[in-house]
Amino acid sequence: MWAVVLAAFVCGAAVSAAGFSIGWKHQAQQGTSAESALVAATASIHSLRTQLATERADLVAANAHAFAIVRSRATLRTSLAKLRTQLASAQQALAATSSQAAPLSGDLVRLTNELRALTSYVTSTPSSQLDAGYLQAQIAYVSKTATGLSSALAALASPTN
Repeated sequence: MWAVVLAAFVCGAAVSAAGFSIGWKHQAQQGTSAESALVAATASIHSLRTQLATERADLVAANAHAFAIVRSRATLRTSLAKLRTQLASAQQALAATSSQAAPLSGDLVRLTNELRALTSYVTSTPSSQLDAGYLQAQIAYVSKTATGLSSALAALASPTN
């Protein structure tokens, strides 16, 4: 009977040892799987952190670029406003000069006509029949008109206008 009890005890111990061994092996496999998963997760975290750092650096660079663009845009707007002001001033000066120059074109046409008439008179009239008084009057008129035109042109060209 003691042999049966001893055999039952040995059999129970063997079954317990086998169950413990199977459980230990299963736990070891789960531990290895968990460690592998932890290593993979850690590698993934490191990769994501590196990617996040790269994205943050790209974002900082993009923000700096956007800020530079905003400053350039503000500078361009200021320059555009100055150019528009200068254009308006130039247009006003051009209009003033044009209005002052308009009467000069009539004077120039009259002077040209007088010179043509005088040239025609001198070339078509024999030299013995030329009237010295008429020539002096015409030359005085042409000189006076040319002097007036010259003064008007000088006034137009002066920086105060």
